[in-house]
Amino acid sequence: MPTQSKSARGYRALVLVAAIALVGAALPLGGFWYLNQPTYEYPARTIHIPQGASARWIGQLLARENLIHNAHVFAWTVRLKGLGRQLKAGTYKIDGIGTTAAIVQSLLKAPIQIQPATIPEGLNRHQIAGQLQAAGVADSARFIAVTEDPHLIRQLGVAAATLEGYLFPETYFFDLNADERAIASRMVDQFHRVFADSLHQRRLKELGLSLHQAVTLASIVEREAVAVEEQPIISGVFQRRLQLKRRLESCATVNYALGVNKQRLTYADLEVDSPFNTYRHHGLPPGPISNPGRTALLAVLYPAETQYLYFVSRGDGTHIFSRTNREHERAKRQVKLAQRIQTN
Repeated sequence: MPTQSKSARGYRALVLVAAIALVGAALPLGGFWYLNQPTYEYPARTIHIPQGASARWIGQLLARENLIHNAHVFAWTVRLKGLGRQLKAGTYKIDGIGTTAAIVQSLLKAPIQIQPATIPEGLNRHQIAGQLQAAGVADSARFIAVTEDPHLIRQLGVAAATLEGYLFPETYFFDLNADERAIASRMVDQFHRVFADSLHQRRLKELGLSLHQAVTLASIVEREAVAVEEQPIISGVFQRRLQLKRRLESCATVNYALGVNKQRLTYADLEVDSPFNTYRHHGLPPGPISNPGRTALLAVLYPAETQYLYFVSRGDGTHIFSRTNREHERAKRQVKLAQRIQTN
């Protein structure tokens, strides 16, 4: 290994002095020492560092996960130790019980073996179990059982009978040694991170909704809206119907009650005896019918102000919205005519 020249060592020392001077000027006495200390954040979390990530980018990621106090201190530590080129892409398990310098050292170790799994928005927990099994990270039956475990549900802070609705859709990089309990916990933790904003909690109070009610409504919006830009409108329609004490009449809830995914429901389907059938029961169903993503959750928190009470699918992912039942019936005839023309 070649030795450093005197000029290189002198330059490194100069950078160190300059960095310390900058930190000293920006922080009160002892500030740098504090920012290097552990955050004591538990439990350990799996983070993924993409190819080409800079020390600054990695520091920002660690800070967002509350594993370090300050991204700049992390970046300075990496640069002053000359370790920038030694940080490799990969997935690492990190906790907040080490100093920033110790975390830098842990990132120099070989990354853990991981398997990616993409969970799309709007799947129910049984469908997610199938996705996880197909990705080779979980057994579907064991995953379903975990999502019904009362002890785990309470531990994760979910006020519901199952974890349906709280398994946040995203692309995950799972440790191949992680069991179904750890996988479900990570997905629910991600949900809580998305909903951690105090503004979201305040908005729930303004709307008069509990968290569980908001997630339940978001799960219906997620299933009804194909076009993301229509989610706030559909949310506004449902919330207006709730305010007027009218049944939601959501086809998505009937499909959930039937355990199928029909494009067209029959009149017999609409009579299915289930608390999830919003054609027969007023108000929200007892729980979510899918696991909604960020945009559907935000659509519930910030619905469009609308006079619409009805909507019908055009069949291309968009809907015709109506204010009155007469307009709604006309829209349905319009859609049927368009579909007839297309098939001829």
